Amino acid sequence: MLDSLNSILSNHFGLFRRGQMARGLLTLFLFCAANLFQARETYAMQAEFKYLDLPTFRTGEAGPLLGRIVLRIHSNDLTPVAARASLKIEGGKDVLTGETRLAYPGLFTALSFPVQLAQPSAEDQVYAAMLTVTIGEDLALSRPVQIYVRGSGMFFRTYRSRIDDTVYPYALYLPAGMDAADRQWPLVVSLHGAYSNYANNLKRLFGIGNRPGEPDELAFFSLPVWPELPPAAGIVVCPWGRGTMSYHGPGARDVLDVLTIVRYSFPVDPERISVTGLSMGGNGTWEMSLRYPAIFSAAVPVCAPSDMSLVGGFTRDVLLKNEERFPYIEKIIAQNQLSIWAANARAFPVQMYHGNDDPVVPVSHSEQMVEALKRVGIEAPLTRFDNVGHNAWDPAYKNGETLRRLFTARREKPQKDIYFTTCRYENARYDWLEIERFEHYGDFATIEARWEPKTAAVSLTTGNVALLKLYPAELSGLKAGDKLTVSSGKSRLSLQVPQEGPLRIALTNGKLTKATDKTSDSRTIKKKGLEGPIYEALSDRVLLVYGTGPEGESTLRQLIRFSDWGELPDVHFQIRPDSLVTENDMLESHLVLFGDERSNKLIGRMNSLCPVRFEGERVVAGKNSYARDEVAFKCIFPNPLSPNRLVLLNYAEEWNYTSNWSFNGVFKLLPDYLIYRKGADKPFGSEVLAAGFFDERWQW
Repeated sequence: MLDSLNSILSNHFGLFRRGQMARGLLTLFLFCAANLFQARETYAMQAEFKYLDLPTFRTGEAGPLLGRIVLRIHSNDLTPVAARASLKIEGGKDVLTGETRLAYPGLFTALSFPVQLAQPSAEDQVYAAMLTVTIGEDLALSRPVQIYVRGSGMFFRTYRSRIDDTVYPYALYLPAGMDAADRQWPLVVSLHGAYSNYANNLKRLFGIGNRPGEPDELAFFSLPVWPELPPAAGIVVCPWGRGTMSYHGPGARDVLDVLTIVRYSFPVDPERISVTGLSMGGNGTWEMSLRYPAIFSAAVPVCAPSDMSLVGGFTRDVLLKNEERFPYIEKIIAQNQLSIWAANARAFPVQMYHGNDDPVVPVSHSEQMVEALKRVGIEAPLTRFDNVGHNAWDPAYKNGETLRRLFTARREKPQKDIYFTTCRYENARYDWLEIERFEHYGDFATIEARWEPKTAAVSLTTGNVALLKLYPAELSGLKAGDKLTVSSGKSRLSLQVPQEGPLRIALTNGKLTKATDKTSDSRTIKKKGLEGPIYEALSDRVLLVYGTGPEGESTLRQLIRFSDWGELPDVHFQIRPDSLVTENDMLESHLVLFGDERSNKLIGRMNSLCPVRFEGERVVAGKNSYARDEVAFKCIFPNPLSPNRLVLLNYAEEWNYTSNWSFNGVFKLLPDYLIYRKGADKPFGSEVLAAGFFDERWQW
């Protein structure tokens, strides 16, 4: 077993692909490898480098900012190897060294490093620097790079994600004169398509497309100097969204985190934030705007997949064709079918674009969204391009006209009239209202509300809402101590605006009452951040934990397979052995546990309190039990050792996700629990014995 790399007998590196692009750069896709031979051992280890992200500085800014390099070690040995990256900038006194990370063989690992200038630059500037990567105590990579400073235009930045403490990139356009006092700027969020990236997406939105027949991978490297973008009267941000994996789970969290960073780092007008995207990014445009409708002033999805029943792969070809095997699929479809969420677009205009000859995402996707919007009283135009295939973004974004229109889109804040529908606590807030409790969890709820500032009155019409929060601070003209009247039908309630925080209102049989702490259920119940299904464990801060007991090495192999989502998604996880997970870790993080009560100490501690548990040679799930050696399962529930966090148990073999995650999102299609016969190397590949959702109290 390899404990550390004590000597490297030889290093061999390929060259970076053509395309060291100037003026403010960005991510380089690295296709180089190092063959590392461990002395006195019989096996070899190869290091593969994938991405390099270097931030662009603004004039007057010295940092520190963050860079990152992504690598993968190949070895038959499972022992992780310590790795770190460092940067030495020309003229700087110190070597800037990042934190040491453990690189697990077979998985991509992101190494971050600080990037800091000796002093701020008042003008556009290029600094030479040297990047080094060390594996063990030995040098694995040494390469010259450049750090850019500019006043406006195209920027590339990074941030550290709370989910996994890993650094991820995004692209920005910042207009000239942005720092002028007392001026706010519109913001456009633009989402890239599959197999593409944030950099190509930014130039596309400005009307700069690929050359005829040129794929995105080549377009990224085809110009020796990155193109200057035309002047624009607003800010643009293009999140990475964790690569090609659809905008849900960690991908959705990336978009929301980057949006928050940009809103609070730059003078963004909160009434002028719009969203657009193409192909997979068009689907992300629907996802973001319909699930978080209070944020956006307009949405422009381009050639967007929108109907789950039309998308090939697991949803259509496996689940929908075998509904009797998957009793939970109706609920999964309801949660993810965008047409059911269409009513949330009442607050902002929608414009769709699609090619009539699209062979990848047929125009019927957009046609069905037009009809879904009509059913809830929304007229949304669909512009169809004749003789255009999947590249509808070329005519849609031509000459930057769509970008200019999005800059002018504005919405009312606070929203006087609200119409809102949701079935999840994760998406239960709309501006100044939030659903705290559904009458029947899992069914869709609706709220129609109107705010009358002249009379300080709110009128409500609700369905499937038992408890809601009203945030007076979000309503203009109200201050602490003021009277606020809330009505629903014939029921009226007079409330006093508190010094801070929301007002809580209970709705019972059409009657409004002021909610107290006693109104809430103190038991462990589903709520925001604690409601499942399985993918929710990966959508916030999470640790993946393998066992150190008997068969512990097999749990590490399962973990590594679970974590390997292939070449397209850019995902990284914090990995720990069970012996190193602290009480504070459990307070801060969801846990994904591998093994059973014998191999994993944490499972052993909580086993008797788990809804799916081990009893001798049986697996017990509610009233059912199965032979331990015949089944595998996944199950999510509140951590019995830390009830405000989730646990995802993974028992037995792990599926191969590498070819399945990008478009369909395997985890997105899973319920709270799934028990199936052993023997499947791909999702849904063997007999499903039990699958479904726990009730609101996490009971069978």
